[in-house]
Amino acid sequence: MYELMPNENKFVQIIEIRDDGFVEFNFAISEAVMNVELLLPYKAFIEFCHNNRVSFFSQEQEDEILIDNENWKYGLNKN
Repeated sequence: MYELMPNENKFVQIIEIRDDGFVEFNFAISEAVMNVELLLPYKAFIEFCHNNRVSFFSQEQEDEILIDNENWKYGLNKN
């Protein structure tokens, strides 16, 4: 078993379980807003989640992601 960054919390958010057997999902380490969208076959997704001891995003984290995505979409994330 290989775990990415074993000392960090890891999270997933399923976007879609597709008819072709793939799972589209967001994956984050530590901070929900710093996530990547991934696509894996269903069995590989289950193994990925097990190997990395992931949790599902909380409702608060999902809300944070929605706000962040909207800010990026409309150019509101100015530093």
